[in-house]
Amino acid sequence: MRTLFTDVARRLGAPAVLALAMLLPVAAEARLQMLDRIAAVVNDSVIMESELDQRVDDLARQFVAERQQLPPRDVLRPQVLERLIMEQLQLDMAERGGIRVDDGSLNQALAGIARQNDMSLDEFATAVQEDGFEWAAFREQIRAEMIISQLHQRQVARRVRITDREVDRFLESEMGRQLFESEFRLGHILIGLPDDATPDQVAAAQQEAEQLVQRIRDGADFREMAVSFSDAPQALEGGDLGWRPAAQLPTLFAEEALRMQPGQVSEPLRAGNGFHILQLIDRRGDAIQIVEQYRVRHILIRTSALRTPSQAERLIIELHNRIEGGESFEALAREYSEDPGSARAGGDLGWVSPGEMVPEFEQTFRETPVGVLSPVFQSEFGWHFLRVEDTRSADMSDEFRVLRARQALQQRRYEEELQQWLRETRAEAFVDIRI
Repeated sequence: MRTLFTDVARRLGAPAVLALAMLLPVAAEARLQMLDRIAAVVNDSVIMESELDQRVDDLARQFVAERQQLPPRDVLRPQVLERLIMEQLQLDMAERGGIRVDDGSLNQALAGIARQNDMSLDEFATAVQEDGFEWAAFREQIRAEMIISQLHQRQVARRVRITDREVDRFLESEMGRQLFESEFRLGHILIGLPDDATPDQVAAAQQEAEQLVQRIRDGADFREMAVSFSDAPQALEGGDLGWRPAAQLPTLFAEEALRMQPGQVSEPLRAGNGFHILQLIDRRGDAIQIVEQYRVRHILIRTSALRTPSQAERLIIELHNRIEGGESFEALAREYSEDPGSARAGGDLGWVSPGEMVPEFEQTFRETPVGVLSPVFQSEFGWHFLRVEDTRSADMSDEFRVLRARQALQQRRYEEELQQWLRETRAEAFVDIRI
């Protein structure tokens, strides 16, 4: 369950219930007692102090569960508040864009998390509650994470374009060869700088980064330093970037990781957004030679000038119900699906490998048993549902090497674009911190 509740700490974002005040009679007068107050105003939304405190409490439980030293609460609160601000900005943007996750898609995602932990959904819900989390709030946290993921796909993924020539050059490079040989697990700390940083700000950030490196080398815990000082999105996870091939890391990180030994901490690395400190947690080789593939059939309904989002959703639900009622998937796909590449084939996409489809689509086909109709779900392309016809394990071929290379380059470019987009979004927002 440790991996799950690391995700929980990252995903918390349920709206707080606000109790403004209560009146108490005191000697023939009424006195106002404040039960909550505003922590921050984010454009037209507010974050309440109770929501901030709840998030800090949940994070503290995570640290206790993982037997990690808890940073002081006055260090955690500003980090957690900044994460809440960024989440609220993105959820508001998603709402304006009509992005939502229905209960069917949410239940499917929760069932997938339960299976990853070798549990039924009921057992999973019980485990969540035993660890101190409310099940209803946990559900909304996962829903918010899914909504933000869809927003990223809509706003960021379309910026990323990888050419065939880039893929060829990459496969010929040393880093391209490393893609199929080694994976790295890095810890990361960012001492951030604004885009228009002055020389004094740069010098101060560099000094802070150098002092942090020295503290870590003298025995300070990297995770605790990341939680306390890092400006990176993974700060509250102790800076852990997880396992990634070198090719999926930013070039600056990959080049440094290739030179490091497990446990080693880098010198501060200067980049446009600040100074980065890396720790090579571990390294492993022998990239997987076998890939699990899925034979998938789907139907896509798009919105257009002639069809509103609600009309598209109603149509996809109607088609889903008709297939559940016994009508032919293939026939309805040929008649209604708006994916020109598969509609003529009755919705058949052929064999699909991980990394080929947008995250919402991949998550759904991974979590849908063979022969079962998935729930309706939404991606940047429109409304879908799918059926997994079969699965197989395939040897890694030259074609798959090209696919992996393209996927790695897209992931690297996506991470860079996402960080830039988040910085732009934060800079353009009205944020008034009240505490």
